[in-house]
Amino acid sequence: MCTVFALATPATVAAAEPAPSENGSAPAACSTAPTSVTREIAGQPYLLRVPNGLTGPAPLLVALHGGGSNPGKHERESGWTGFAGQQKFIVAYPQGGKDDIGDPNRPDDRSWYYENGDRRDVDFLLGVIADIQANWCVDTKRVHLAGHSNGGQMTSRMACAASPQLGAVAMYAGGSHGGCEDGVPVRKLSFGFFTADNDFTQPTVFAAHLQWRGTIGCSNNAATETGPDVAEGFRYSCEQGANVVWRKYKAGGHGWPGGNPGVDLRNRIWQLFQNHPLP
Repeated sequence: MCTVFALATPATVAAAEPAPSENGSAPAACSTAPTSVTREIAGQPYLLRVPNGLTGPAPLLVALHGGGSNPGKHERESGWTGFAGQQKFIVAYPQGGKDDIGDPNRPDDRSWYYENGDRRDVDFLLGVIADIQANWCVDTKRVHLAGHSNGGQMTSRMACAASPQLGAVAMYAGGSHGGCEDGVPVRKLSFGFFTADNDFTQPTVFAAHLQWRGTIGCSNNAATETGPDVAEGFRYSCEQGANVVWRKYKAGGHGWPGGNPGVDLRNRIWQLFQNHPLP
């Protein structure tokens, strides 16, 4: 069971946990009421933001903060909540399970258990998705992850460990979690990799995008992409209709970008997500 702490008036919660329909639409008992709450899965919290104006099953974005950060900070920096209000999708900000900061002045700052063989945060994130799907109107074919830094590594892990439940995913200033585990079937899902000229993890992000292109069988022929402050942008066509996007911005560093790069980052990630739902 999940404990609910109201930051605003909570949405109506469904009485049971019905299975989603085959076409990706949510069960009839779900809620579209605007909601702003903190919920918990086995004591581990996540923020939930359901915008005004939903009229039916909506996409769900699970936004993962970086290492040594927290959901509230990532919400403020990423701009996803305001963007979700414009585009009419649900966004959740989970808190990583690894308490590796050790600073009493930063009690909420966490990182992610992203390593192969450790399922603590994999199971937590799957629990977050299941909890939201059970109570709010989620288009189950449009569940996406976007992670920053260490949250990007966790996104990489989820792309391998939970591909049957996910549409396209993306990371900014992240990297690979080490590659998919042997024996775990991986759906060929689309993945966006974003970085900046002054991001110290840029080589790691580039290596992660090469690794994923190999994992899902992508062509080496790239379509060029452009955008505000984009220094380099390419899109690769892959097996089963998937795409891999690589985009590097001219300015900015490791932090989630603001200004024009931040606008372009959200728009390009969302375009990738809209074009590549779960089949």
